[in-house]
Amino acid sequence: MENRRNILAGLLGLGGLAAVAKADTTEGVAEETATPDVSANAVYTSGLRLFFAFRDTVIRFDTTNGIGAHIGTVEGAITGTSITNFQFIPTSQTTIVFDNRCLISDIDGDQIIFRVVGNGRFIIPPPTDTTSPLGNLAGIGGPLIATMTALQGTGKYSFLVGRKFPCKMIATNAATPAIGTIGGVLGNVYGEVYSDTVGVF
Repeated sequence: MENRRNILAGLLGLGGLAAVAKADTTEGVAEETATPDVSANAVYTSGLRLFFAFRDTVIRFDTTNGIGAHIGTVEGAITGTSITNFQFIPTSQTTIVFDNRCLISDIDGDQIIFRVVGNGRFIIPPPTDTTSPLGNLAGIGGPLIATMTALQGTGKYSFLVGRKFPCKMIATNAATPAIGTIGGVLGNVYGEVYSDTVGVF
């Protein structure tokens, strides 16, 4: 366990915990107004290092109010599971904002609750294959960006409380409704969380 804690601290150090601490004193960052293209480029050109990635399946999505949940697995400096409660709030026909909560649990039983605030855009219309007799593949979905703020942490993650991390995601929903789901829609979410500050936005 102590060895795993040292590895985590070392990996976070590669991304610059000094820079993360700087985010704690940064006020007025326009988290919900950042444009996906700008922040996406910043993530790949600023030398950030991957903290962890998550691969989730949408298990609930109510299309009438945008509320849902997705669960899956995490790998990287953290290996374990993820659970996210989300709500997509439309700002236009193709854009959304959100203020979600995510629980990450690792294989030692240590956990982090993140507040996930960000925005995204839908790919409308999604590409289609008119030659297929099986119908369309994608329903609604698109790229998302967020700031993940650690609200609570247990065990080796307690020192992360208050720290902020940039995150990029892609969410897709299947065109074919799934039987028994609220709203009749299921999809998946892939996300990458980086060990640096929200300042890249």
